[in-house]
Amino acid sequence: KSILPAAVAAAAGASILTTLALQYLNSRLKWRQLCRAFRQAVVSAQSSSTQLQLMIDGKPYNCNEPLLLRMREAAHELNAEFNRPERTPKERTRILQTLLGSCEEIDGVPDAIIEPPFYVDYGSNVSVGRNFYANFNCTLLDCAAITIGDNVFLAPGVQLYTATHPLDAIERRSTEYTRPISIGDDVWIGGCAIVLPGVTIGSRVVVAAGGGVSNDVGED
Repeated sequence: KSILPAAVAAAAGASILTTLALQYLNSRLKWRQLCRAFRQAVVSAQSSSTQLQLMIDGKPYNCNEPLLLRMREAAHELNAEFNRPERTPKERTRILQTLLGSCEEIDGVPDAIIEPPFYVDYGSNVSVGRNFYANFNCTLLDCAAITIGDNVFLAPGVQLYTATHPLDAIERRSTEYTRPISIGDDVWIGGCAIVLPGVTIGSRVVVAAGGGVSNDVGED
């Protein structure tokens, strides 16, 4: 009579272990699946979207077009995976290589340190140079190109915005447009500073913490 309960308990224990093992494997492999899904979403948008090029070119566009929406959602899902505490440095490196449009590399490894959490809108419109560092909680709203030079440091909470909207309230309901951001070499942007759409920051510039940059800043 004691054999049956023991067998049931053993089977239940094995089932729980199997479930836990599968959950662990799924968590370890999920980032790879999201990398593939993001690449597929980008290719689909590049080949078939009627709004993607309008967005990149700074013309009025519909941000809710299905292909563009899927590209953005895929970027956000992969971005969230980058920010997960259990991701290893090697896994985060592989995610960055997929998520960002371009990143200078040394021996096949991105020459960049980005502290999670870190946020992008599309990812594929971000290009960073050598020796790039972004501290915690930086946001790159890359509806248009965000081009960052070499030796650029972003302090915690820096925000780069390329998205903007019509001033007319009715038009603003369904339309937005973009302006690219360009940052030169050896730039240091202080904590919680905000760079607004269309701004170019020249090389060797230092932006004060908490500052808002709404106009171009020439080289030092």
